[in-house]
Amino acid sequence: MSDCVLPSLGVGLWLLLGAAMGLGQGQASGRLKLVVLPEDRLQMTWRESEGRSLGFLVRVKPMAGDPEQEVMLTTKTPKATVGGLSPSKGYSVQVFELTGSGNTLLARREFVRVPGEGQHPPRSPTGKAPAQPPPDPEGQNHARASAGGREKPAGARFRCTPPMPADMIFLVDGSWSIGHSHFQQVKDFLASVIEPFEIGPDKVQVGLTQYSGAPWTEWDLNTFGTKEKVLAAVHSLRYRGGNTFTGLALTHVLEQNLKPAAGLRPEVVKLVILVTDGKSQDDARTAGHVLKGLGVDVFAVGVKNADEAELRLLASPPLDSTVHSVQDFPQLCTLAGLLSRLICQKIQGRSLRRGSGDRGGSVTPAAATLALDPLSTPTSLVLTQVTSSSVHLSWTPAPQPPLKYLIVWQPSKGGTPREVVVEGPALSTELHNLTSSTEYLVSVLPVYKAGVGEGLQGLVTTAPLPPPRALTLAAVTPRTVRLAWQPSAGAAQYLVRCSPASPKGEEAAREVRVGQPEVLLDGLDPGRDYDIWVQSLRGAETSEAQGIRARTPTLGAPRRLDFSDVSHDSARVSWEGIQRPVRLFRVSYVSSKGGHSGQTEVPGNATWATLGPLSSSTTYTVRVTCLYPRGSSSTLTSHLTTRKVPSPSQLSVTKLPGDKVRLEWAAAAASGVLVYQIKWTPLGDGKAHEISVPGNLATAVLPGLGRHLEYEITLLAYYRDGAHSDPVSLRYSPLSQSPPSDLALASESPNSLRVSWTPPSSHVLHYRLTYTLASGSGPEKSVGLGPRSQVTLPNLLAATKYRVLVSAIYRAGESVAVSAMGRTAACPALHPDGSLPGFDLMAAFGLVEKEYASIRGLAMEPSAFGPTRTFTLFKDAQLIRRASDIHPAALPPEHTVVFLLRLLPETPREAFALWQVAAEDFQPVLGVLLDAGRKSLTYFNRDPRATLQEVTFDLPEVRRIFFGSFHKVLEVHVAVGHSKVRLYVDCRKVAERPIGEAGSLPAAGFVTLGRLAKARGPRSSSASFQLQLLQIVCSDSWAEEDRCCELPASKDGESCPAFPSACTCSLQTPGPPGPQGPPVGAGVQGIAGGADVHPGLGRGLLGSALLVHLQGLPGRNGAPGEQGFPGPRGDPGPPGQMGPEGPGGQQGSPGTQGRTIQGPMGPPGVKGEKGDHGLPGLQGHPGLQGTPGKVGIQGPKGMRGLEGTSGLPGPPGPRREGARLVGAAAKPYTHLCRVSRHGGGQGQQWERGPPGAVGPTGLPGPKGERGEKGEPQSLATIYQLVGQACESAIQTHVLKLHAHIHEGARPPVLA
Repeated sequence: MSDCVLPSLGVGLWLLLGAAMGLGQGQASGRLKLVVLPEDRLQMTWRESEGRSLGFLVRVKPMAGDPEQEVMLTTKTPKATVGGLSPSKGYSVQVFELTGSGNTLLARREFVRVPGEGQHPPRSPTGKAPAQPPPDPEGQNHARASAGGREKPAGARFRCTPPMPADMIFLVDGSWSIGHSHFQQVKDFLASVIEPFEIGPDKVQVGLTQYSGAPWTEWDLNTFGTKEKVLAAVHSLRYRGGNTFTGLALTHVLEQNLKPAAGLRPEVVKLVILVTDGKSQDDARTAGHVLKGLGVDVFAVGVKNADEAELRLLASPPLDSTVHSVQDFPQLCTLAGLLSRLICQKIQGRSLRRGSGDRGGSVTPAAATLALDPLSTPTSLVLTQVTSSSVHLSWTPAPQPPLKYLIVWQPSKGGTPREVVVEGPALSTELHNLTSSTEYLVSVLPVYKAGVGEGLQGLVTTAPLPPPRALTLAAVTPRTVRLAWQPSAGAAQYLVRCSPASPKGEEAAREVRVGQPEVLLDGLDPGRDYDIWVQSLRGAETSEAQGIRARTPTLGAPRRLDFSDVSHDSARVSWEGIQRPVRLFRVSYVSSKGGHSGQTEVPGNATWATLGPLSSSTTYTVRVTCLYPRGSSSTLTSHLTTRKVPSPSQLSVTKLPGDKVRLEWAAAAASGVLVYQIKWTPLGDGKAHEISVPGNLATAVLPGLGRHLEYEITLLAYYRDGAHSDPVSLRYSPLSQSPPSDLALASESPNSLRVSWTPPSSHVLHYRLTYTLASGSGPEKSVGLGPRSQVTLPNLLAATKYRVLVSAIYRAGESVAVSAMGRTAACPALHPDGSLPGFDLMAAFGLVEKEYASIRGLAMEPSAFGPTRTFTLFKDAQLIRRASDIHPAALPPEHTVVFLLRLLPETPREAFALWQVAAEDFQPVLGVLLDAGRKSLTYFNRDPRATLQEVTFDLPEVRRIFFGSFHKVLEVHVAVGHSKVRLYVDCRKVAERPIGEAGSLPAAGFVTLGRLAKARGPRSSSASFQLQLLQIVCSDSWAEEDRCCELPASKDGESCPAFPSACTCSLQTPGPPGPQGPPVGAGVQGIAGGADVHPGLGRGLLGSALLVHLQGLPGRNGAPGEQGFPGPRGDPGPPGQMGPEGPGGQQGSPGTQGRTIQGPMGPPGVKGEKGDHGLPGLQGHPGLQGTPGKVGIQGPKGMRGLEGTSGLPGPPGPRREGARLVGAAAKPYTHLCRVSRHGGGQGQQWERGPPGAVGPTGLPGPKGERGEKGEPQSLATIYQLVGQACESAIQTHVLKLHAHIHEGARPPVLA
């Protein structure tokens, strides 16, 4: 063991002999300045460079040949102080600048110390010179040189005199980074620092704590009372090793070493000397701050890798005196003497200040013992609100509140302690970021101005980390599982483990960490059970695992295999599609004997595939599998047997010049035929002839057929799979064959033609019919017929001309073909039993008795003019249909719009389109406008340039339309070449206007009724009016032929049929008088009296409740009818039947027409097996051009729209004032039902009939407008009209009267 020996230090001056030593006055020496200080010290200052410096290295080295040890120190300020150098010795000083790229020499000088008288020492604060030199000024960097092992006289050693009491605790780093050999040098350094002080109970007391992972008190302040014992304890100090927890060690000093029980004297100076070689692994700033706040002077000595920034944070001011660093452990001895002097100066300085304070009487040692009072300790430590990461602390304060509380906690089984400082008034705090399921030792230490008092301790165990809760399988697919759960409090992450419930082989569990309470596990196998476990994570902490089992569904397999279009060499297999997206369907097939197999793949959205080429009359096993992106489904299997190979058909022979004939036939199959073998043999004696033609031909020329013989011609087909068809044959005679005659075409509908002809006299096997567009632009189509002589061609284009050819097929050949032209109709028959072509828009829009109730904004009422119903359109009506549903083909160029309507008082004054064709964007294209404001009618259409053109009629005859009566208006739209529009009102021509050429209607659009002209879009408002008839007749001459039989004024008994009777009551059995009727309108004006008119007729009409619009001669005022007596209230009748179900909602708009979509082209089939070599065939004739392919199938019609909601109730009817029906209300009705030329008679008493259905009673409406002046008519016509009107009205009103039968309890009294 070698102690650090301090050199003899005298008082003298430093003589700078830089120039005498031969050192130049260059820049290196000019930067460095040396200043002599008392106590044989030398201060050095230098100028910094302009660059950024990390610090400075100062080296003081003896001249060559001098065994004295050099001095090295580091500093971050451009100054340093050295002392303890030998007199009359030469030294060199080097100052290096520390940079990131290395060390740079900044300044260098040489000097020799010359002994001499020193400067006068500074005076003490009392004004007297101390016996020993005063303390060194604080704030400098210091270094001292050792004697290099040379023993100095004992009297020359430094002693801290006069001795002052102090409590000195050394906190020594004993971590693994120091090592055993260096730890010995640390002990030597400690002994050198302690040696200058007087040790004793009333002098300096020394304690020592070694720390690494955990602090350990080696001895307390009061353990040793002499220097010898202390130095012996230092030399016997055992190296422990461990981590570097400086914060924990400082807290240990506070809690254990600075206690009265450990020998602490509150009235003396307290010092802590920290010696460490590294950076602390915990937070040391808090404990250092508390120590310094308690008045403890902290010195920090760093060795080698110590963090100087941390040392400066821990040390007490001034940092130039309390913070020291050396580059390695051997240099600690050079620092020992300087550190002893600085500690001595600190003790003496503190003692002087304390002594001055004592003389002033302001501070006493008793004041410092306050922290030592047991009563100044808090009590009742309570630990509550324990979670997995936090705990709440509360305590009862001491009688004397401390300045602060130091809270320290660490795991009870060892670990890094943590601490926090709270202010003195606080009585509680919370500790956070704890580890779950861990027991903690918690200490609460009161901090007073005089020291740290006795603390409280408690144990608390944190709760386990909560596991996830409510694991839920959010979505499960064959390949994925989406799992969700409720978040766990305090969890930072979640660990999810997934493993098969029944592992196969070496399958390992999968783990994934997620930050959210959900996870998507993919890459799973379909149809397997998986165990899934979820744990909460927080750092290294884990919760209990929560598990759930999930089963992935199997990959969807195809279902229900069906076979169709089975032929000899192909078949179509179909299956039900599945909802899950499929990448491909794999279809394979293999024959029952295994000799033929194949495979094909189709897209995942397909539901069928074509198999082929197959062998005829063979059973196959067919398998269909779904291929997914990462796997395949189970396989669906079924069996299929192909058909026998077909034979050629429709053999025909055509005579050619000479002895040749041309044989034609329909191909046996679309593909697969290798060769046709033809053989013809004369009947009777003769030699047979035979030729072969390729399988892609359907015709051959046969030579050498004589004119006067009959031949049998046989045809046979050979296929690639080796099979052959059954032979087909015909007999041919060179005799001529007669063709059909009188070929005629007639249009049955817009899409069909009826073809008929006269058959020839000879026996015909069948007929061949072909047809094509007359323009020649379309493909030719053929129809195979039997012996019948007429056929209907369906699915033709409307209004299109076709060319039809028909030939007769005989046993001996085919006749020449006859042809004819015909055009399909553009319009269907307006009535099923009639021939008038056109479109009934009333039926097309549902304005019929069976359908109107389902349409919103529509009401129906009986008509006074026959059985036709009248429909009222209200403003919320939405009558719109697709044009293709109204007239599938385009309207013909010549057509007539026919409508019977009546405008109402609530009809808007603005223009509305009675009938209108609009494009897809609802822009008008064709239609009729009525303008009640201008009292005009306008027809419009688009010209070939798509510009609207209009023709308006506003003549006096047109204004009659707006008077409120029913009028029949016929509008003619003339074809191109007759550019004019004729207008007829009530079957009389009113005017004619020119108009330009009309353009074609759009291929798609809408037809609307009653739409306001300014409205656009599908939900626009409608006009209010009544409509009885609306037709489009496909003829421009119908206006001249129509007789307007719907109007009474225009009805002609000869050309118009009589209206059917609406009265169903029996006149043979009288019924009882009816109850009192509801208020009704005024009766019609009586007919002028005369010799042939019964006087009672006028009275009966006046007393009735009918409203009849007639256009007859004006009659004279009839005599007022007598008012009947009020009849008694009848017995209550039985309850009436339940009323009819209310009307349904408006019919939805029709769906768009479906489109024909061609499916994807299938992949090429597998290559077939190589067939046997066939016999070489004869040279064939060039083949005819093949027939075009078939036209694709039209797509399905769009779905019908959803039914609308129920319609609103109808508006109130027109109001009419008149007499009330009282008394025997049935008598006037009975009287009117028997109106005749001889007047009305007394009504007979009726039998009581069964109760009728209760009908609704309309609200009274406003008074109607005055009717138009009627035209002269015969009395016979008037009687007929009145009788029919009465019967219709009676039928309606009698139903309403049944509602009042049940009002009273008295039986009816007959008048």
